[in-house]
Amino acid sequence: MLLIFGFRVRMKTVGTLVFFCPGCGGDRNGLRQVARRWFTFFFIPIIPLNVVGEVVRCETCSRTYRPDVLERPTTAALGQTLDNAIRALAVMIVGAGDRGSGPVRAKAVELVGSVAPGYGGDTLDSDLQVMDPGLATQYVAPLAEGLAPAGAERFLSDLVRVATAGGPMSAGQRQIIDDAGRTLGLSAAYVVGIIASAGGSSATPAAPPSAPASASDPTAPGTFQPPFADEESTPAPGLEHDPAAWSPPDPGSRIDDDRTEGA
Repeated sequence: MLLIFGFRVRMKTVGTLVFFCPGCGGDRNGLRQVARRWFTFFFIPIIPLNVVGEVVRCETCSRTYRPDVLERPTTAALGQTLDNAIRALAVMIVGAGDRGSGPVRAKAVELVGSVAPGYGGDTLDSDLQVMDPGLATQYVAPLAEGLAPAGAERFLSDLVRVATAGGPMSAGQRQIIDDAGRTLGLSAAYVVGIIASAGGSSATPAAPPSAPASASDPTAPGTFQPPFADEESTPAPGLEHDPAAWSPPDPGSRIDDDRTEGA
């Protein structure tokens, strides 16, 4: 009697998700799939053996990617992170200069209002009470992977316009801008060029690199304390008063539900 046996790999869908598909160039629905080797008898899978890998499959283009593709934020998540960074750093720029400067405050309110409708002077005052300039790079870091160079340039240019609305920027404002540019992967010369083209003075001395936070520092990245968590602060309408909204997106949170297919 002829016996036919062998091995084959079968894909099992263990979840659905939304991710940024490099092939499509945008957010797409995808499947998280696990590949497992099976022992087959007469071509029928009988015994499940070892797991040989995991992939993410795009439901639009059918391309498969390694799970680390989920480390890149979706366009929607990147947009929310960018809005948060604009608000946070604009407030820090005001706080690092003359807080009573009318032109600087007006420019900051205009900039933040473009991403948080209804933002006003009272909300700016509330934000100034809880915002720590030492956290600037923690807002910018999640943008480093997904923000295009043109977007990074516009982001810094907007901050420069806020800082210089009432005159030359202060050393503290320059440090915030330099730190943001460095975190986005821009060279010091590139940042100087952005400052000059946005109307700032390139003669303003560049601030020295910020010292890394120690492990015991409560503002260290591992113990990130998001702003607007103070119950007495007044966030702008449309911006969640939720500390989780100020945390970098977790790729695992993009899984909508689990389902299984196949044996």
